[in-house]
Amino acid sequence: MMSQSSVVDRLTRSELVQPFIGGQRAIPRDGATFDVVNPATEESISKVVQSDVSHIDDAVDAARAAQAEWARMTPARRGELLWRWGDLLTRHAEDIAAVETIEIGKAIRDSGPEAKRLSRTAQYWAGMADKILGTQMPIMPGALTYTTREPVGVVGSITPWNGPAASTVSRISSVLACGNAIVLKPSEWSSFSAGFLAELTVEAGMPAGLVNVVTGDGSVGSMLASHPGVGAIRFTGSVATGRKVALAAAPSFKQVVLEMGGKSPTIVFDDAMLDAALRGTVWGVFLNAGQICCAGTRLLVQESIADEFVTQLASLSKRVKVGDPFDPANHLGSVASRQQCEKVTEYIATGVAEGAEIVAGGGRPNGSGSKGFFISPTVFRGVESGMRIAQEEIFGPVLTVLTFKDEEQALSIANGTEYGLAATVWTQDVSRMLRMADRLEAGSIWCNTARLMDPGLPFGGFKESGLGNSRGEGAIAGSTKIKSVTIHYDPSVRTPGWDDL
Repeated sequence: MMSQSSVVDRLTRSELVQPFIGGQRAIPRDGATFDVVNPATEESISKVVQSDVSHIDDAVDAARAAQAEWARMTPARRGELLWRWGDLLTRHAEDIAAVETIEIGKAIRDSGPEAKRLSRTAQYWAGMADKILGTQMPIMPGALTYTTREPVGVVGSITPWNGPAASTVSRISSVLACGNAIVLKPSEWSSFSAGFLAELTVEAGMPAGLVNVVTGDGSVGSMLASHPGVGAIRFTGSVATGRKVALAAAPSFKQVVLEMGGKSPTIVFDDAMLDAALRGTVWGVFLNAGQICCAGTRLLVQESIADEFVTQLASLSKRVKVGDPFDPANHLGSVASRQQCEKVTEYIATGVAEGAEIVAGGGRPNGSGSKGFFISPTVFRGVESGMRIAQEEIFGPVLTVLTFKDEEQALSIANGTEYGLAATVWTQDVSRMLRMADRLEAGSIWCNTARLMDPGLPFGGFKESGLGNSRGEGAIAGSTKIKSVTIHYDPSVRTPGWDDL
C-alpha cells in the first residue's frame, strides 16, 4: 500500500504525471508533456503527459473488459468494494487535501474538511448499488410488465479544476454504482489527484481498468466525448466547452450530462436575519476564491436595508484573510492559475469602467508578496443588471450588489441571466420562501442557508447551466438505459392479432 507521505512527495518532486490505464501508469508515447504550476508560488510542480488517441483507445478497451467483470458481480459485492474505497479515501484524506491545495491553491482550512467528507460520497453510492431499481406497471391483464435500468457500459467523464477530488469521487462513485466502468479526463490544471484516486480503486479490490484516467488539454476531452466505445459522457465546466462536448457526443448518440456555469443570485429581504445572511453571503461567494459554479455571485438586497447591509458586508469582506493556502489562519488561497487571475482582474477593471463602485478589495491583498495568483475578495455596489459583471460568470472572488423594491423585481433580476444553477433566499416569511422557490429559474434553491450540498441531493441546472443531473438519484439516469419487459402469462387473455386470421 502506498504511504500517505509518498503522495505529496511524488507531486513535489516534479514526477511525470502519466495516464492511468488498465490498473497501471501508461508509458508516454510521443514525449509530449506540459507543466503544472503551483498557483500560490508560481513554481512548476510536475509535468503531465498529453494523452494521444491511442491512450484513449487503450483506456476504453480496458474499461470495456473491466466493466464485463464488474457487471457479473452482485450489486452487494460492488457496494462492498465502493465502501472499501471510501475507507481508503478517509485514510488518505490528509494527502488528498494537500495535493488539492498544491494544485489549485485552495486554502487548507477548506480542502482538509472537504477531503474528510469524500468517503460520504463513495459510501452513499455503495449503499445505492443494490437500489438501481426499475418499476412494475399494470399495463394489461394476464401480463407482467416491468422496467429495468442497465449500465451503459463505459462512461466518459470530463472533470473541472476547481474541485478536482470531490468531482472525481462523485463521478466515479455514481457511475460504478450503476454497474459501469469509467474513463476520466481531469483538467490539465489538476491532473494528479484523479490518477491517485483511481489507483486507490485498484487497492480497494476493484477490477484493474474499471477506472482509467487520461491526461491532457481540451483536445483529449474532445477525443473522449467522440469515441464510439463510450456510451455516455458527463462534463463539468464552461458553457462554451459544454456545447463542444455535446456536439462531439452527438454523432454516436451518447447520453450527455452537462454541469455548466452559474451566476447565482443571493436575495436578501428586509425581514431576513441579517447576521446569518451576512455570514452566509460572504462564505457563499468567496469560498475557494469564488471558483465554485454555484457561488452566490449576485447579491440582491431590498432597497430599505441596502445601505446598512452593504456597509456591513464590505466590512466583513475586508476581514477575509488571503495568503499562503497552507496557513490554516487564511480563509482563501490563490486562484487556480495565471490565466484565471488575468481573467478575474480584467472583470474587475470592466466593473469599474461600467460605473460600479468597489467597496472592498479590487486588487492584490496586502502582504501577499509578488508571487502567486492572489486576489482580494472584491465587492461592487451600484451595479445594474445589464452590466457584464452582473451577467457573465467571473469565477473568482467578486461579488456584485444590486437592489430591488419588491418580490416581482427581485424575481425579474434573479431570473434575468442565461444561467439557472442555484439561488439563495433570506427571509423569515415562509410563504415568501415558497413563492420564490416556485418561480426562481434554478435547479437548487436554498432558503436561510448557504449552498447545502450532499451526495443524496440532486444537483443540476436550468437554461444554460446544464442538462441532466450529477448527484443523488438524478445521476442514475445519466449512467443507465431503461429496458421495458412484458411477459404474457395468462392464456385466457387473447394475444393481439387480426381477428379474421
